[in-house]
Amino acid sequence: MFISGRAWATWRRTGKTLSGSGSRRVACVCLSLAAITSGAAAEFVFSNSMWAVRVSTETIGVVATPTGRGDITVASPQADLGPAADERIDGNRATWSLPDVGMSVTMELEGDALTTRFVSDGAGEFAWPGIPGEVARGWILPLHEGNYVPTEHAEWQRFLIERGATDTTEGLSMPFWGLDCGDYTLTYIATNELNNAYRFEERDGRLSMSFGHEFTRNWDHKEYGLTIRLGGPSPIEPARKYREWVIGRGEFVSMRRKIERTPEAAKLLGAAHIYLWGDKLLTRHDVRGWPEFVKALRASASPPLARLVSRLDEDAVAALADIEADAIVYKYLKDTLTDGISEALRGSGYYNAAAWRDVELPDEATQLLAADRATLNEPDIYRLNGLLLTAALPDLLLPPETWGDGVSTKMINRFVADGLDRLWLGLDSWQGGFRHPAAIERAQDAGYLIGPYDSFHSIHDPDEEDTWETAQFDRALYETGAIVRADGSYKRGFKQKGYNLSPIAARPHVERRVTWIVDSMRRPYNSWFVDCDAYGELFDDYSELHPATQLDDMRERLRRMAWIVDEHGAVVGSEGGSAYAASTIHFAHGMTTPVVGWGDPDFKDKESPYYLGGYWPSDGPAVFTKQVPLKPEYYLPYFDPTYRLPLFQTAFHDSVVTTHQWGYASLKFSDQIATTALAEALYSVPPMYHMNLDEYRKHRTRMLAHYSFLSPILRAFALEALTDFEWVTEDRLVQRTVFGDAGEVVANFGDQAYEHGGARIPARGVLARVGGEATTYVP
Repeated sequence: MFISGRAWATWRRTGKTLSGSGSRRVACVCLSLAAITSGAAAEFVFSNSMWAVRVSTETIGVVATPTGRGDITVASPQADLGPAADERIDGNRATWSLPDVGMSVTMELEGDALTTRFVSDGAGEFAWPGIPGEVARGWILPLHEGNYVPTEHAEWQRFLIERGATDTTEGLSMPFWGLDCGDYTLTYIATNELNNAYRFEERDGRLSMSFGHEFTRNWDHKEYGLTIRLGGPSPIEPARKYREWVIGRGEFVSMRRKIERTPEAAKLLGAAHIYLWGDKLLTRHDVRGWPEFVKALRASASPPLARLVSRLDEDAVAALADIEADAIVYKYLKDTLTDGISEALRGSGYYNAAAWRDVELPDEATQLLAADRATLNEPDIYRLNGLLLTAALPDLLLPPETWGDGVSTKMINRFVADGLDRLWLGLDSWQGGFRHPAAIERAQDAGYLIGPYDSFHSIHDPDEEDTWETAQFDRALYETGAIVRADGSYKRGFKQKGYNLSPIAARPHVERRVTWIVDSMRRPYNSWFVDCDAYGELFDDYSELHPATQLDDMRERLRRMAWIVDEHGAVVGSEGGSAYAASTIHFAHGMTTPVVGWGDPDFKDKESPYYLGGYWPSDGPAVFTKQVPLKPEYYLPYFDPTYRLPLFQTAFHDSVVTTHQWGYASLKFSDQIATTALAEALYSVPPMYHMNLDEYRKHRTRMLAHYSFLSPILRAFALEALTDFEWVTEDRLVQRTVFGDAGEVVANFGDQAYEHGGARIPARGVLARVGGEATTYVP
């Protein structure tokens, strides 16, 4: 089905019947999966001991007959492709051409695999295969971690059909899908995972699929294909087949190998993932006595305090005026005032020799003042200003090295005291380490991984007011570095702000930024989170300055993450964790639970019970810490255990540590906490939390109980492949995973206890067997 670019866009958008025209004949195409060629077509048959495959050269229809079973349509026949030519058959390999649509086709049967290859002589689009719904009982889809979709399930049909045409790298975590055919499965693996799209449609009450590829003009060799593999009946068989395929291509990199290359990565094994909030220089937790502190600032009796108050913004001044020093000080006013003080302590302008003439300064402050302040880096300036303020307010503030909320030695010491010996800690900015270097050092001394959020996805105008620091580079890059579409327009950035940034153009800026951060710190971060690079959103770039195919785009993203690993020894993660990045990254956020309901107005409506929260307060944004019930329509595709499958874990459990997307962490949905905890245990993936001092007090008991059960399992299974999965009960509420010879996990999502292997698993509980020892746990 070779169709014009405009027609392809229409299919991707609406799924309507397509037609096109051009300088050479372009077939009039109907993408209905019932399309049948008129008249007889040349056919050939491949066969071996496993199956026979019958192919029509003029319609590219494929029917398979597994040995001892009936026929199954692997690909529906297509009309209007024109006559076949140049047919050559050699054993179980055939090649031919379709001159009317400028396509050459190769098919080969070897063992359990039918491999197809399509090569185009020009730019355009081609849709193959179309798979009718009647061929299977269910679809096995790597939608994030994985799902099982019954073919006749109406709610699943609505969910998938409403997605429309979806890019495979963004819409599938791995470039394959599977068919449950009863006592066997078929697995379709896209051998070129780029520039593809799939869409579902309902026909006669069943879910059908069509798949297509865009041959873009910027590829010299225009080719795509699929490997279609016959396998056993397990619902995770397609993921096994995909894993075998990746290993066979030499592209699988185990976590053991990654640890050999980056020893710090061993600290991921058994670690819970926690984003820390509250990284301002001074927080309300750092004031020893609030009434006395407020009185001192109001009086401004000393020049250092007068200088500080003169630098406060309007909100902080108002908060200082509203606080009743002899009564309860409200959290909001405390935060507003300390945030304002933190902002006033940025930069080297706070110190004035005359103001501090009568203040006794510590030796460290004196040494920093003796240096050329123009040469002090940001951490030094933060440290100096903290020392100066503490000297001006003796006995009213904690020592500056202990300042901070979630990003503080106070927070780390609580984790250590509670026995949390392995953690990955994420900061929303590299500034947290600049302001609180002692916290970074304490975390690393405790054996933790800790690193900043970073992103090179968007670039904003340097004069943009509503911006974020990761999108700020320089004007020259802003004016030359944007991704350019095929029509010459610039690709808009996240939330339609600025532009998407070319990874090729960004490369030297990436290295400069990361090196600057590392060189500025007393002890560098030992981890790094690079947003978007593993998410699956890849671009063709038609810029004359930095042209790129999606393959170039993908490779450059991987190169820069690998550079951070190799140059700085950091443990690197990214959002999503799409398969193309599995050989490079150590961890991924967004596989166990991805982004849910993006753009849903109920999630943004403050009057809705499903309102996720805003990006305030800065020490614990509600969008991350506020607990809300899950909107019911999202239960089936994202949380219903009877339709979830550990597909990504089957393929990559012993290669990449995965967990939730940060907006949808373990405790976000109040009515799904237990289900989420059971899934984490069953799949052997770590939990994710958002913590500051207050949040930790609130959730400490639950976190410690989950950690004490789950962390030993994660350590035991982390380097093992997930080798088996089964629905133990007919209702699929009891499920079992096996991790090589290391052990098994049986999760009971039901409301009744279940006996398994001589052990009783409580309702909504889980059993883990590790090294012969059995442990049960109820979240």
